Amino acid sequence: MLGELSRWAERVYSESDMGRSLATSLSGVVGLAVYLRVHDGVVAALSVIIVFPLARVAAQWLQVRVTRRTERRHQREKARELFERLSENERAIVEAFVAEGGTVLTWTQVNRLGLPGPAFESLMARGLIAASVTADGLRETFVLDTDVFDAARAAGQLVAKRVDETES
Repeated sequence: MLGELSRWAERVYSESDMGRSLATSLSGVVGLAVYLRVHDGVVAALSVIIVFPLARVAAQWLQVRVTRRTERRHQREKARELFERLSENERAIVEAFVAEGGTVLTWTQVNRLGLPGPAFESLMARGLIAASVTADGLRETFVLDTDVFDAARAAGQLVAKRVDETES
């Protein structure tokens, strides 16, 4: 009996699945609380058996949610750092996309804005701008990476907020 218990404990503590670890801990606490309350090992064991799957599902849901949030935060930070490393002309092009209100500009818009060609090509070489066509297939467009667009828009909002605060 003691050998089985030690193998079980070893498995639990070497477990890398966060959901299972949290569920095991929670169900153990529930089982202990039930046992201390009613002094019945069978009822306590049944409580553990009932609580474990529910706790595991809840813990896995929480872990997925936290992991996604962390990944999104890292993605935003990476895009912000990339935006900050752009040259002045590259940044002007990205800011032109933001000023026009979207991640897509047509050839006509690009020509009208007079954006610097070498910086435009540089952004294409970096993979931040791709050539595409409109949904109707009639006009060629340029598509800016959405993460970089969001980083530029956020940076612009921060600058506007700082200007408003200094004027107040």
